[in-house]
Amino acid sequence: MGKILVGYDGSEGARKAIDRAASMWKEGDEIVVVFVLPPTKIEEFAGFDTDLTEEKARGLLDEVAESLERMGIPVTTSLREGDVADEIIELGTELDCDLIVVGSYGLSKVGTFALGDVAEKVAKKSSRPVLLVR
Repeated sequence: MGKILVGYDGSEGARKAIDRAASMWKEGDEIVVVFVLPPTKIEEFAGFDTDLTEEKARGLLDEVAESLERMGIPVTTSLREGDVADEIIELGTELDCDLIVVGSYGLSKVGTFALGDVAEKVAKKSSRPVLLVR
């Protein structure tokens, strides 16, 4: 497969994306897991306590990395901030990824962001192949 980028937010949909990427992994492939912190000044998040900190995001990335490594899958993680879909697309391009994997649904706006909207935007705008996982 080559280089697989997985968008991750700790949700069940994102975990399914991780599982799918792991099931596709072959010796010599590279998995990169990215967690994108949405900007805190986005209007749609006004009034919501997202309870999402850089520390929490890093903890979630560490957990998923440890899980993949226990399966013998080497993994690289990345933490970025910005528009979630744009950051995933940009990183996929920067890393010359062969595939971007995202869950079709993620956490709600109250938890972090609606990955369904993110998944749709990634699928529509990415120049890289995208796999949406249900």
